[in-house]
Amino acid sequence: MSILFYMRLAAQNIRKNSRTYVPYILTCIGSVMVFNILLSLSLNTDLDDIYGGSNMRMILCLGCIIIAVFTGLFLFYTNSFLIKRRKTEIGLFNILGMEKKHIGRIMFFETVTIAMISLTGGIGGGFLLSKGVYLLLLRMVRAEVQWGFHFSGNAAAVTVIFYGCLFLVILAVNMARVHVSSPMELLRGGLEGEREPKTRWITAVAGIVFLGMGYYMAVVTKNPISLITGFFVAVIFVIIGTYCLFIAGSTAILKFMKRRKTFYYKTEHFIAVSGMLYRMKQNAAGLAGICVLSTSVMVMLSSTVSLYSGINDVLENRFVRDISLKTGDIDDSVRERMDQIVADVLQEKGLCQENAFRYKDFVFSASEETPGVLVPVDPKRSGELNRVRTVCAITQDDYNRSMGAELSLKSGEAVVFTGDSPYMGDSLTLYGRTYRTVPPGEAQLWDTGSSFGSYGTFYVILADMEEMKKLVLMDMQLNGAAERGIQYEYAFDLDGSGEMQVQAYTEIMNRMKELAVPIRGEAAAEEWGFYFSLHAGLLFLGIFLGAIFIMATVLIIYYKQVTEGYDDKIRFEIMQKVGLSKAEIRSSIRSQILMMFFLPLAASGVHIMFAFPMIARLLALMNMTNVKLFAWCTAGTFGVFAAAYCAVYMMTSRVYMKIVS
Repeated sequence: MSILFYMRLAAQNIRKNSRTYVPYILTCIGSVMVFNILLSLSLNTDLDDIYGGSNMRMILCLGCIIIAVFTGLFLFYTNSFLIKRRKTEIGLFNILGMEKKHIGRIMFFETVTIAMISLTGGIGGGFLLSKGVYLLLLRMVRAEVQWGFHFSGNAAAVTVIFYGCLFLVILAVNMARVHVSSPMELLRGGLEGEREPKTRWITAVAGIVFLGMGYYMAVVTKNPISLITGFFVAVIFVIIGTYCLFIAGSTAILKFMKRRKTFYYKTEHFIAVSGMLYRMKQNAAGLAGICVLSTSVMVMLSSTVSLYSGINDVLENRFVRDISLKTGDIDDSVRERMDQIVADVLQEKGLCQENAFRYKDFVFSASEETPGVLVPVDPKRSGELNRVRTVCAITQDDYNRSMGAELSLKSGEAVVFTGDSPYMGDSLTLYGRTYRTVPPGEAQLWDTGSSFGSYGTFYVILADMEEMKKLVLMDMQLNGAAERGIQYEYAFDLDGSGEMQVQAYTEIMNRMKELAVPIRGEAAAEEWGFYFSLHAGLLFLGIFLGAIFIMATVLIIYYKQVTEGYDDKIRFEIMQKVGLSKAEIRSSIRSQILMMFFLPLAASGVHIMFAFPMIARLLALMNMTNVKLFAWCTAGTFGVFAAAYCAVYMMTSRVYMKIVS
C-alpha cells in the first residue's frame, strides 16, 4: 500500500471523527499560539526600553514554562478521550486484516496532519495576533506605542521543536497502546463500562480531613513568614480533598439517592442516578479536575486584577513619603550635613518638602515564647517559624517630633502597637527586660510603611536612646551581632511633578557621596514604573494562563458530554423501544447534566470563599491592603466565570442531546 493511501485514510478518519477531533485540533492551535506569543514577547528586547521591562520579560518567560508543562499534560489527557473513541474502529481494522504496523502508519499520518495544522495555525495565528497583544501590553504599562511587526524566528523554532516532540511522544504512546492490545480488546475498548463503584468510606473521610485542614490553614494562617509556604500546603490539601470527595463522596451521595425509593424510582432520576453511578469513578476525577481548574482561574484573575487596579494603594503603602533616605547610627554632625544637602538641592530645584519626619529606629526579630514575652529565635525549636515576630523600636523624642505628639515616658515604660492597634497587655518583655506598657491615649502608629507587615509586628516607643542602646547590646550578646543596628531614616514629600522629584532625588544621592557613609535611598516616582510594569506583567500573564485554563475546562466538559452521550446512546435507544418518550429522555438528560456539571462550579465557589482570607493576606505582603477592592474583583471574576460556565453548559448539552436522540 502506498503512502498516499495511508494519507487519504488518515484524512478520512479525522473528517469522520470531526466531532471529537475538531475541538482537539482547536485546542492544540490555541496552546501553540499562546505559547508562541508569550515566548516571542519574552524574547523581545524592545521591552528592555520600558522601565521594569526586564522583570516583565522574566515573568513572561516563567509563564512560557507554566504553559508548556500544563499544555503538555493536558494534551495527553485529552488524547486519552480520542483514543478511547477510536479503539472500536481500530479493532475493526485489525479484524478485517489490517496489520498493526499498517494501523501504526495511519496513526502516524493522522498525528502528522494534526501537528502540521496545529503548528501552522498556532504560529501563524501567533504572528497575526502578536502585534495586537504587544500593543495591549504597552497600553497596560502606559508605555509609548511602537509600530511595526516583530517576528521571532527563535520563538517559532522553539515552539516547533517543543510541540513537535510532544506530538511524537503522544504518537508513541498511542501506538504502544494499540500494539499491546488484542483485536478483541480493541473492539470492546470503546464500549467498556464502569462497574458500580463501592462506597469507599476511608477515601471519603480522608477527603473531609484534607479539605478541612486546607480550609483551616487558609483561615487561621496569619504569620507573614508562614503565609507563602502555608498557602502552597493548603492548596495541595484542598486538591487532594477535592479529588477524594468527588470520587468517594459523590458515590456515597448517589447511593443515598438510590436508597430513597420515592426519589430514585422517578423516570428522570432513575436513568440519571443509575447512569452516573456506574461511571462515577471516571466522571468524578474529571469533575474534580474541572473544579480545580475553575478555582485556579478565578484565584489567578481576581488576584492579578486586584494588584493592577489597586496600584495606587500599593504605592501608598510601600512608600510612606516621596523620597526616603536611610543610613546607620550617624552622629549629629553628619545628620545635620544630610539635612543641609537636601535643603540645598530642593532650593536649587525650586521644590518644597512637606510632611517630613526623621527618626532613629532599631529593627530585629524575636520569638514570642508566650504572649508578650519575646526571646531570641531558636531555629532548632519545634514550631519556631510561627512564633517569629518583628520588633521595631524608636525613642519618644523622635516620635513626638515626627508625629507632633507629647508622650512623656519614664525609664522602663513603653508604648506598644501591634499592627495598627494598641497593644492590650500590661507589660512587654524583650530579651529578659520587662517594660510596663503605657496606654497610647491619642497617639497613633507612626509612619513606617509596610516594610515589616502588620501581623506579628511589635512597634515599640521607648523612653530614650539609652533604652534603645540597651536593647541593641542585649541583641548583640544573645545573637552574636545585631541584625541591623540602629538606623537613621529621613523621609519627606515634594510638591513637584514625578519627573522633578526623580531629578531632585538623583542629585541628592550624588551629593550624599561626599559624606563617606553608606546611604540608601528610594524615590516613589522612580519606583512607580517598576511596580506598574510588574503588576501589568502579572495581570497580562494571568489573562493568558486564565485563557488556557478556561480552554482546558471547556474541552474537559465538552469531551465528557460527548463521551457520556455515546455511552448513553444505546441505553436511551433501549428506553425508547420500551416506551420512554422523548420528553422524558430530555428531562432525564437535564437532570443528569445539572447534577454533574454544576457541582464543580459550586465547589469552586466554596474553595474561593475559604481561600479569600489567605489570599488577601498574601496580597497584603505585596502592599495590596484594599480588601474591599479584592472582594469586588473576586465577586466580579466569579460572576463572569459562572456566566461563561453556563454558556458552555448550554452548548455542550445540545451536543449531548444530538448524540443520544
